[in-house]
Amino acid sequence: MSCPKCKAPLESREISDGVVVHNCPACFGVLYGVGDVAVPLKLIGAKPARFDCPRCRRPMETATAYDGQIEIDRCQACAVLWFDAGEIQILRKLSGVENIAGKPGSAEPPPAALPAASASPSPLPPPPSPVAAKEGKAPVPPEMEGAQNKDAERAPTVTLDGRVYQHFQSCIPVTTAVLGEFPWVAKVGDAARMRDFICPPYLLSQEVTSTESVWSGGEYIEPEEVWAAFALPGAPPAKIGVAAAQPNPWAGELPGIWRTFALAAAVCVGVYAYFAMTASGAPVYDGSFSVAAADLERSRVGEVFEVKGRTSNLQVLIDTNLDGQWAYVSMALIDADTDQALDFGRELSYYHGYEDGESWSEGGRYETFYVPSVPAGRYYLRVEPETDAPQLNLRISVKRDVPLTRVPLIALVLLLLPAAWAGMRHSAFENTRWMESDHPRTSSGDDEDDE
Repeated sequence: MSCPKCKAPLESREISDGVVVHNCPACFGVLYGVGDVAVPLKLIGAKPARFDCPRCRRPMETATAYDGQIEIDRCQACAVLWFDAGEIQILRKLSGVENIAGKPGSAEPPPAALPAASASPSPLPPPPSPVAAKEGKAPVPPEMEGAQNKDAERAPTVTLDGRVYQHFQSCIPVTTAVLGEFPWVAKVGDAARMRDFICPPYLLSQEVTSTESVWSGGEYIEPEEVWAAFALPGAPPAKIGVAAAQPNPWAGELPGIWRTFALAAAVCVGVYAYFAMTASGAPVYDGSFSVAAADLERSRVGEVFEVKGRTSNLQVLIDTNLDGQWAYVSMALIDADTDQALDFGRELSYYHGYEDGESWSEGGRYETFYVPSVPAGRYYLRVEPETDAPQLNLRISVKRDVPLTRVPLIALVLLLLPAAWAGMRHSAFENTRWMESDHPRTSSGDDEDDE
């Protein structure tokens, strides 16, 4: 099994009378069976979690206990509870029971000094009042007075030195071990309220205790810089995931790519506008042909017409009287002076009717296509249709030098591809960053819904 939070492999450990738990050596979370928790938990306010159960891979849910002072992830399908690092210590404080592992009902009664079982457990020490802001201390939002994390919905921001920092996450870290010397009294079980704000590559953190509120700032640096600063041998380990304040490598390139696209698109539209204004679109031929099913010779030749000006395309429009029939029109554009021919053809069909009280149609009686790069000269058309119609009437119109709208559209799409690719990479990087925050852009639950 893998950790639902950091995906590291879980380790199994027997801790009490056959009670086996699975703990994460990376983030220090632990997975308990519901029947392996000695403290009775009345979980309320269940809502979908952003994690999957490590056992059955189904979405977990998050609920609260002790009047919302602790949040616990659970999977009802396989009856397991997930405790993040420090939550077992919080549960010990709230329940007054030291040995959490065990069968239900096996918990030792709380010490006599504690309130009766019907009384509400004591919450964590409250943070300073917002009045402290007038005394030079950072104000604390009222919702941070409880263990529930309403910052996830509020998404506050902090402005400092002209930078706007976005809320990344709020949590309640708990001291689980103390080693070394500190300029303050550090004890196991001490808790604080933490809030992180980011403006990559800068990070602001707020730590609130019962006596003070402290802000600290930091800046992300690359592992190679750390390695070089301490003259460490070899190369640093490969980066895994995205750090909270890690700069997006595409953020600096994206504006330049879009500016280049805008310039190229403007040139493309300008060139098309120039050719559209200078194109003549002049009609050079309009002729009609009729072919009967009984005709042995179905080839028809039109009158000679003249194409003037620069080498350009020809727009050919074929209009027919098809009705529940098909036709293949084989054509040739023949130079009247050199007898050189350019062969082409088009298949047309038109069917229609009523079905279940609704009309339907398929195909069409006419079609427009283009013959590219026709030089000036004298030409005529040879038409030889094949059809199942008793009498096929054709009208063929020809125009020269007609601008094609699809050409600049195709060019714009091709120009857009690099900018779209850079935008996707930028968005994917940000998605990975915010997946680790209180404001994920996507979730595993969303992926399963898509499937």
